[in-house]
Amino acid sequence: MKKITTPVVKINEAYRIISWNSSAEGFVKLNFSESLETQLSILKVFPSEISTQFKSDFFSESFFHKPYSFSKSENLEIFCSPCLDGDGNLEAFSICLKLVPKKESVSPENIIQAKNIVENSSMAIFLSDPKGPVIQVNKAACRMFGYTYEEFKHLNREDIILNNAELKSALNQRILAGELRYELTGIKKNAETFPCEVHSVIYTNHNGEKRTSTAIIDISARKNQELIAENSKLAFQSLFDHNPDAVYSFDLKGNFLSINDSALKLGEGTREVALKTNFLSLIPAEDKAKVMDHFTKAVAGEIQHYETGFISLKGKKKLLQVTNFPIYVNKKITGVYGIGKDITKQVEIEQKLREERNMFRAIIDYIPDHIFVVNQNHETILTNNSFYKKYFGAEIEENSLGLTPIDYFPKEEALEIIEDNSRVMNSGVPILNREEIISDFNNKIEYTLLTKVPFKFGDNKKGLVGISRNITEIKQKEEALELLNQELKKHTEELALSNKELEQFAYIASHDLQEPLRMVTSFLTQLKKKYSDQLDEKAQQYIYFAHDGATRMRQIILDLLEYSRIGRGEYKVIDVNTNNLVSEVLLLQKRCIEAKNAEIKLGELPNLKVEETPLRQLFSNLIGNALKYHSKVRRPVIEISAEEKETFWEFKVTDNGIGIEKEFQEKIFVIFQRLHQREEYEGTGIGLAICKKIVDHFGGEIWVESAYGKGSGFYFTIPNQF
Repeated sequence: MKKITTPVVKINEAYRIISWNSSAEGFVKLNFSESLETQLSILKVFPSEISTQFKSDFFSESFFHKPYSFSKSENLEIFCSPCLDGDGNLEAFSICLKLVPKKESVSPENIIQAKNIVENSSMAIFLSDPKGPVIQVNKAACRMFGYTYEEFKHLNREDIILNNAELKSALNQRILAGELRYELTGIKKNAETFPCEVHSVIYTNHNGEKRTSTAIIDISARKNQELIAENSKLAFQSLFDHNPDAVYSFDLKGNFLSINDSALKLGEGTREVALKTNFLSLIPAEDKAKVMDHFTKAVAGEIQHYETGFISLKGKKKLLQVTNFPIYVNKKITGVYGIGKDITKQVEIEQKLREERNMFRAIIDYIPDHIFVVNQNHETILTNNSFYKKYFGAEIEENSLGLTPIDYFPKEEALEIIEDNSRVMNSGVPILNREEIISDFNNKIEYTLLTKVPFKFGDNKKGLVGISRNITEIKQKEEALELLNQELKKHTEELALSNKELEQFAYIASHDLQEPLRMVTSFLTQLKKKYSDQLDEKAQQYIYFAHDGATRMRQIILDLLEYSRIGRGEYKVIDVNTNNLVSEVLLLQKRCIEAKNAEIKLGELPNLKVEETPLRQLFSNLIGNALKYHSKVRRPVIEISAEEKETFWEFKVTDNGIGIEKEFQEKIFVIFQRLHQREEYEGTGIGLAICKKIVDHFGGEIWVESAYGKGSGFYFTIPNQF
């Protein structure tokens, strides 16, 4: 403020002193016995009567020049006018003080001084006829509207103020109250309109004429700021209301002031209940201290980011990611804003992914195959335990990552691997189980099956998963097995030749032996017939023993001949009705069945594609055995049945005969094995051996289940596909 002789004090709308000049300081101290201070109310400086009148005048009009009775001889003359800042906004009010004799209160000097103040005011000031014509304006009015002094003299009120409903309302107010304070629309010379604040009063001059004193402030900048502020407020409110995250504010005690819909949804309660809630009541006990510490720092002006547990009004537990920052009002912190994001599902998913990754890691690390993953630059980005330890020779996985084939293969071999990898990644065609020979870090040779499968990362980059399975042991076993098969083939061929020769020998021997046996038997028969009356009893007995031995020898040779023929005959595989076949066998043994009064129980038997003749002999031998070894204390009962299994038919021939002791149940299928003396049961001991050879020829199995003294059950199987 420039140093001038007139005492001047600046105050705000609340009458608080902002600044003053030195003349004002001396004037106030001398006349009012007060010291000026910032924020001191000017009403406390003036005497009470002047304060009351000044307050009334200041409230009704911010631009005035009035005398106030100070003493019997002097008036306190106060000239009040608004002060604008550089943007034309109302900044303060300037008060000029002067003590004058009462008879000089309207002196020419005062008039000149008032005119100077008006002329140099930053506000546009008009003196006009209440009906409209402009009488006088100041420089600020010329600058604001773009007219000269002379041009203003020819203008009416409606030339500079838009004639609309607001103007008419303002004029009506002035008529009723004697003044108006209104926001109207100004019109510049170039026809540009602008918002303005108009303060106008009607007074009577010394000639008794009605005049209007009007002060106009261009409030365009203020309106723009208000518009910006309103837009910002609307944008903030929209962001607040429609934010998918919970947005809220609370006071310095932690009580909620505002909450958006997302916060209500998160809190699971009504707005009324939520606004009566302190945020700490929604924090679990284990997190309260941490959250309170962050809240304290936010109140101190720090932005806070943290995670905390949260308990909704319904008691549901959640996990939040929170941001807190202070709320400033007039540069003071009045509360805290908060943004809370529910990360409960995200944390659960992350935890599940970690668990799955750990499980995946554990699985691949325990797989004995070498597993590796490379990116499009042919760098390893994952290896399993078998690869980095056993193949690469590293203690930890990290030492095997970021390497290319050039780092651990000879250059020529490395380039071939890179080319092979590129072909797989670019073509998208995997390599499956390709046999390769490799060497590990100890130069140990390994036979492997290599698989390479292409894949793409999330950012569409190419990669490759490789699995190398060590088949060295398998290869060694295959080689050993191949050698063994060759040896086995050789021995099989030798054994087949030997068996063929043996069977041929048995066939020839049994066939050739029959002729001398027939001769012996014939001569013994002739000897007994011609000389029986000449031989004593002892000689007769000798002839009987010799004849019987030759007969049994001939039967053994016939049985041996039959045994050697099994599998050598060229029988056709035909459809055989097993029921009919067994019925034919029973018919052939009808005499023996009737002689022993045996009961035969024949179940439902299947149709088979099989060699008929060996099957008939098989049933004949088993039924004949059941009849031969019947019990002498009960009637023979023989049951014949079959049961279909998954890949074969199981036949069963059971009897209630003498049974077989357990220790002999394996021996009965061996050739020439007899369990009884010839005097008890006739036979050569080859019948069951023939049965086993027939079943073996069919590709089945034969066995016996027996209880000594109770009976036996003979089981054999024949495959569905003979």
